[in-house]
This record gives sequence, structure tokens and C-alpha cells, in this order.
Amino acid sequence: MATITIDDIGPAVTFSLTEGGPGSSMMKRLHLVHPELGTGSVRTALYLAALTWVPLFILCLVEGLAFGGVKVPFFYDIGAHARFLLAVPILVLADIPIGTRLRQAVTHFIAAHLVREDEKAKFGDALLDALRLRDSHLAELTVLVLAYVATYNAIEDSIQGDSWYRLGPGHELTFVGYWYAIVSLPIFQFLIFRWIYRMIVWSSFLWRISKLDLLLTPTHPDAAGGLAFLGKGLVPFGVVLFALSSVVSGAIATRILFTGGKLEEYQWSYVALFVVGLVVFAGPLLIFVPKLLALKQRGLLEYGILGSEYTQAFHQKWVQSLTPTEVLLGSGDIQSLADLGNSFEIIQKMRILPVQPTDFIAMVLPGLIPALPLAATVMPVGDILSRLLKLVL
Repeated sequence: MATITIDDIGPAVTFSLTEGGPGSSMMKRLHLVHPELGTGSVRTALYLAALTWVPLFILCLVEGLAFGGVKVPFFYDIGAHARFLLAVPILVLADIPIGTRLRQAVTHFIAAHLVREDEKAKFGDALLDALRLRDSHLAELTVLVLAYVATYNAIEDSIQGDSWYRLGPGHELTFVGYWYAIVSLPIFQFLIFRWIYRMIVWSSFLWRISKLDLLLTPTHPDAAGGLAFLGKGLVPFGVVLFALSSVVSGAIATRILFTGGKLEEYQWSYVALFVVGLVVFAGPLLIFVPKLLALKQRGLLEYGILGSEYTQAFHQKWVQSLTPTEVLLGSGDIQSLADLGNSFEIIQKMRILPVQPTDFIAMVLPGLIPALPLAATVMPVGDILSRLLKLVL
């Protein structure tokens, strides 16, 4: 487990949300991960992709379901290939950029002197509790159970019809379908629920930090009291959205090709995907809204008082006085008045959510990429790109 020490400078933190937690110990026992590289490695990604896809392909070849024999053969199931050859490795490799960015966010609390000296011990305790929660065996079991429950529901509610893993609704699974239901799909679902659990751990840590008396300032140039760095942590989550969007796009494409579905019938699937993505990944930052709102209101009051005192003194000295004691030309009073006005303007524009619109855009755009081929079937590519540019610009 990561260690935390407190020295004269502050906590020297080695913290990672992604180098442990559900599945980590199990994959190490099965030798699916390198002991030193952790779960977010190319080796792990390749192993899991092979474990979930290769047996399906081989068994389908044996059963004659790879290229024919059913309405939806395995080779033509775009959703299955997107799920196991693309999404599974990406969900594993996403550990690298996300883990790095969140680790930087944690250390920035200390590097930017946002934590008071007398509360650094509480900061360290919050980190240790987050690591314990991350590595909880109960959480690991819960995520595994949820993965199989989600798998069961997905197979039972399947409307794909006669396919390589199930011979029509209400029929028994094929032989390859059992590997799909017991191994392949649960692994995919496990990786999804693991990310959700990690965000629960991250939320609990941020909640503990929000209760500290942080040294936030309403005039901070990041226009978020000094917490805008947390919003930058959203950007790498676009990788996860890309993976999930690829699966949704593949499943929609398969249904359009083989069951006569129409793209308009599935547009809400994408809306739901991005809504859930924003709630899960950006939702934790809502924890700081009350603190930033109070900071902004206090800043307006405090700088309002300062502004009143300064402008009254300025007016009395330079406007009401018939014989000013100083020469106006070259006086620093005018510049100070302008600086005060700029400070007050920063407070007025201060965001109570530590996220810039560009952070949201950078997270969402990767998730839109897999939807472009589908959208191109009903709308010219030029129109799609122009609308995206309007959103960005």
C-alpha cells in the first residue's frame, strides 16, 4: 500500500486511485498483470482482450457460428468486437492517464499551500482512508457480484434475436454463449463497475478535503478560488467515454444492420451515456460548490467593504480636497483603484464549480468520435463537423 509521511514541508504523498482496488489482487494471483507495472499496463490490456475475445472466436468457428448459421454471426457482431477488442483494453489502459492526473491533483493541494499546517495530519488521514477504501475486499466482492448481475440482465433483456451466443429470445445459450456469459461479458462489466467504484472513492476523499479549512482566495486568477486544477482532472476521463461510446455505437450498428432498427430509435442511448458519464466523472466536483459559493459571497462582501473604504478615501483626497497634498501625475492611487476594480471583477466572475467549459468539452469530444460513422449515415459529414466546431468555438 502507498505510504504517507509528514515532514517539515508537508505530506510527501504517493497516492494512486488506480494502482489497487477491485480486481488488482485477483489479476496478480492469476498472473494477468506484471507485479511492478500494476493493472494499467499494456500487458494486462492484451491479456484481458485475448481472454475475452479469442475463445469466443475459436468456439464460434467450432460451432459454425463465426460467419453464418445464425442471423447475427460472431464475425459481423460489431458490438462484440468493439466491446472486447477496443473497450476492454482501453478501460485498462485508462488507468495510466487518469491515475497520473488524479495523483497530480492530490499533490497540488500541498504544493499550492491550500492545506493549513495544522490540518496536514487530517489531509494525510483522508488519503490513508481513501487507500483503505480503494483496497476493500468487500468492495471487490460487491463489484464482482454487480458485474454478474449486469451480465445476467444484459443477456435476458437481449433483443438482438438469433445470434452467435443465443438462439433467439427465450432459447438456451449456445456453447460459446456460456463463455460469453461466464467470462467475457462479466470482465467487461467488472471493468465498468470498477471505474464507478473508483469514483466513489475519489468522491469520499474530496468530501473529506472539502471539510478542511482550505486556504482558498476569491481573487485567485484561476477564477475558481484556487481549485480549477480539479477540473483539469476530468480531461483524461474522455478515454473511458470513448471506450463506452465505441461499444454503444457498435451495438447500434449491429442492430441497424441485422434487426432493421433505425438510428433515430437509439439517439437517447447516447444522451443517457453522456449524462451518466458527466454524473459519474464530474459529479464529485459538486462537493466543492457550497465551499466556493460561500467563498465568493464572502469575497464580495469583504472586497465590497475594502472598495468602499478605498474609494471614499480616494474621493475625499482627490475630488473633494481643494488643495491635494500630492501631485496627481505619477501617483499610485489611480493604479491601486484600477487594481481594486480588477480584483472585484475576478470575484464577480468566479465559478462556484471548479471546471471550465473547455474541460467538459475535452472530456466529451472523445466520446463523440465513435458516433460519427453512425451520424454520417443520416447527415453529411460536413454538416456534422460544422456543428461540432460551433460547439467547440
